[in-house]
Amino acid sequence: FLLGPAGPLLRHIAFRFCEVLGREMEYVGITQDTGEADLKQRCEICDGSIEYVDQPPVKAAIHGRVLVLEGIEKAERNVLPLLNNLLENREMSLEDRRFLLSPNRAAE
Repeated sequence: FLLGPAGPLLRHIAFRFCEVLGREMEYVGITQDTGEADLKQRCEICDGSIEYVDQPPVKAAIHGRVLVLEGIEKAERNVLPLLNNLLENREMSLEDRRFLLSPNRAAE
């Protein structure tokens, strides 16, 4: 965790850290308007059909990337349990009926 004053400095430190370690990352800037769809999947119409598009937290979990959450203190109450479940339990139920589960828990 990096905690500090608002501004781009911490974000740049996180980006640089990932660059030095050679790790890919996903970034989410959280505001008061951030909802579940911004953190899980968005439903989009593409070529006349509906598709679920994975958002950065889902991509990070699936591909093993570092997830940078900026402004988490601004998150609404309904978003916090979703983030907590993903970060602490490493689980998330997705709109397209997939379920993200920690590899350790899946092996049980």
